[in-house]
Amino acid sequence: MRILLEQFDNSPQAILEPHMVAPPIEGFPRRVLTCFSKKLLQEALRGRKTEVICELDTEDGNVPVYVFEEEGICYGAYMSRVGAPACAVGMEEVISRGAQTILMFGSCGVLEEDIPKWGLIVPEAAMRDEGVSYHYLPASAEVELSRSAVEAVCKALAERGESVQRGKVWTTDAIYRETEEKMRCRKSQGCIAVDMECAAAAAVAEFRGIRFGQFFYTEDLLSAQGWDSRGLTDGVQTQAQRLFSLALCCLKAL
Repeated sequence: MRILLEQFDNSPQAILEPHMVAPPIEGFPRRVLTCFSKKLLQEALRGRKTEVICELDTEDGNVPVYVFEEEGICYGAYMSRVGAPACAVGMEEVISRGAQTILMFGSCGVLEEDIPKWGLIVPEAAMRDEGVSYHYLPASAEVELSRSAVEAVCKALAERGESVQRGKVWTTDAIYRETEEKMRCRKSQGCIAVDMECAAAAAVAEFRGIRFGQFFYTEDLLSAQGWDSRGLTDGVQTQAQRLFSLALCCLKAL
């Protein structure tokens, strides 16, 4: 018998659909950006005129979806929950509300020592070491992000004078099971960074037919010498305006 994650069902209809809990909202922004840091988002939105258009319901508190204007265009912003399942649910509900383009940005661990903290990585593909993506796409080792979206994000960042690395990332569900053997294997397969959501987010976007782009800002280091936190999450507030501004530029370019 095949393992469960190989048993893909391509039926477009599920018993529980997102619109049943998150129905469309008139005037919902078509372009939305999302990150994983509450501190970053709060600091980035400080001083901007925002409204809360809706909230995403969760058991440990609702997640507001903010709306703001930039050059006469309406955009949305919300905080994604960490981990592929929670991230995918949030994406599904935002898409159901009316989002057609999503730009996601968040931190990642790097697998190469020469990649500094606060560097930028644009994922071209993600190794599927999580479970969510297998419910949206047939089983395979990895999922590719939209080539045109990758090029658009890279171009937008380059035009802002940012140095960008692009490559494959390792999306895993289990941060405490990132063994040295697995790390070496993923590096041999071309991965330069590790995260928890990219493969799932890309799969949801492809299944739902929306435009999706992503970039990472680099934080901790995973290497043969062990784990180096490099001050994980320290100073994210100091980077908030820069990262949010870059994300908005990328969103406009998609």
